[in-house]
Amino acid sequence: TMAERIGVTTINNATGNLKFPRVSNKAVGAEETEVAADNPSTLALDELTLSPIRVAANTKYSKQLILQGGAQVDAMIARELSAGINETIDKAVFAKAATIAAGVDKDGSVAYSDLTTMQKNVLAAGGDLSACAFVGSPSAMSILKGEAAVDSIRAVTEGNSIDGYTTYFTPNLIDPTANNGALLFGDFGLGMVLAFFGGIDLLVDPYSNAGTAQIALHVNKFYDTDVRQAGALAYLYDFTA
Repeated sequence: TMAERIGVTTINNATGNLKFPRVSNKAVGAEETEVAADNPSTLALDELTLSPIRVAANTKYSKQLILQGGAQVDAMIARELSAGINETIDKAVFAKAATIAAGVDKDGSVAYSDLTTMQKNVLAAGGDLSACAFVGSPSAMSILKGEAAVDSIRAVTEGNSIDGYTTYFTPNLIDPTANNGALLFGDFGLGMVLAFFGGIDLLVDPYSNAGTAQIALHVNKFYDTDVRQAGALAYLYDFTA
């Protein structure tokens, strides 16, 4: 999944519901005199729970196709079904991030200052900028590739980066409205967690559709995702050229 590639904390082969401590209010220290009483840190904790969600797909193909194409046909179809499942998971990850992260409805053209504000907000919340990345929707790619920063001295988007940060463009981060861009930025390892409960479950069924000389292929995957630290993520949306 792209969620794994951008650094979302991933737990593989989980076997039951998972509970993670989550900082809802970070700790703050205070200077005191040598014998003065200390003050409460303001640290507050809650928790998030991940429970298995099933993503499933199936398809049928003819036995004649296997005879003509061999085992590689099985592998090709399995890859396509797996890609569809990963797409569903990525959409869920990015939708969760966009819902919970601090968001700004730009409602107009994007400026370079909007991108640096996203960086500032993540840094102020304790995110590690060296571990950050941008994720953009299809319209965001179209818009940003035409934008310029610092009075057109250099392009905002250079290759696969925005302002020096690795950038991923994906249809799985949904444009909020037609032709309006959406952009996530953050330390995704700190901000989100993704759990897979076991590996991918693949079943080849040559029997149920034998009467039509077809083979059924069923794929299942169990996962869950949530935001650990909303402050590590920033969301900019509804921006245009």
